[in-house]
Amino acid sequence: MNKAQLVKEVASATGQTLAEANASVEAVLTAIKTGLSSEGQTRVLGFGVFKNVIRKARSGRNPSTGEILYLPEKTVVKFKPFF
Repeated sequence: MNKAQLVKEVASATGQTLAEANASVEAVLTAIKTGLSSEGQTRVLGFGVFKNVIRKARSGRNPSTGEILYLPEKTVVKFKPFF
């Protein structure tokens, strides 16, 4: 599901217009981003946890040429669903 589909689902489930549903989805995504940048994680009770994780530097390979590449350390977001 992409963002446009999510907005349509929210609109149909809540009776909001597409513009109102888009604003709601944007508010939730902004809150998740804010939590990730300030606290390193965002917990949504009953849904899951979005968490910043540092991916270590490693060597990789270009699939087209076979050339070995250096991939530097970077921060990625991981999601762990609530069960």
